Amino acid sequence: MKKLIWIASYPKSGNTFLRAMLSSFFFSKNGHFEQKFLSNIPEFPRDFFEYKKNNDFFKEINLWADKQKEIVRNNQNFKILKTHSANLTINNSIYSINPLSSLCAIYIVRDPRNVILSLKNQYQIDTNASLKFLLNKKNFLKLEKNNLSKGYVPILDWGNNYLSWKKQNFVETLFIKYEDLVNKQKQTFYEILNFLNKFINVRDIDNTYKINNVILTTKFKNLRRIEEKEGFIEKDIMGISKNKNFFFNKGASQNFKKNLDTKIINKIEYEYKDLLKNLNYKDLE
Repeated sequence: MKKLIWIASYPKSGNTFLRAMLSSFFFSKNGHFEQKFLSNIPEFPRDFFEYKKNNDFFKEINLWADKQKEIVRNNQNFKILKTHSANLTINNSIYSINPLSSLCAIYIVRDPRNVILSLKNQYQIDTNASLKFLLNKKNFLKLEKNNLSKGYVPILDWGNNYLSWKKQNFVETLFIKYEDLVNKQKQTFYEILNFLNKFINVRDIDNTYKINNVILTTKFKNLRRIEEKEGFIEKDIMGISKNKNFFFNKGASQNFKKNLDTKIINKIEYEYKDLLKNLNYKDLE
């Protein structure tokens, strides 16, 4: 039975922001966001595997289908999962996103010229290292601790991560832009809820009071205030506990024109010229 709803994106593209909105909508009575609600929308595969010695990508990926089926069996209704995985078929047989378990997906895309600055902030690396990360067509994430590892996930490069979801046709996917999620938050959230209502019964979709509370308490400035007061609850499980930078750093105020070297901008625009135009990201010559 299909029960999985995916929130997918390239890293640092608004995935946690949308999780905050959806978790406060589905898992609170009045729509007021609290950090503890995020645990109701775990990340796949990160939160479903244990640290192991001599682990590797293929050992984990071979277990993905069974793990997704297990998640379906353990939930009576739908289950929302976060992922940064590209939507791939590996070795012609292994689906990163199992179509037999998946109801639908929401994919968030963000201007890569701003993504690169957020990568720099989160991973505490320089701009050239961030560019290399962004353009790496064979990139994957993993977590390491005390010579143990887990959470292997193929993210590829920014463009191919997006295209892997755009070109597949077995999981119906709503594509939204991070910039719209931030700047037209209420309108975009209603679009998301109406999309989900095609697959599940979204009971409070007409509850204006609750939705207004979701929007109010998950505005980027409020998420930053919560982090300043409480810290960010997921830094440890993300493997970035030593990073003193804010997770909710700049949001929509991130401005590559002011903060990114022209040579880096030109490299990104050269690599993704057609995609940037198709996505209607401006400021291209």
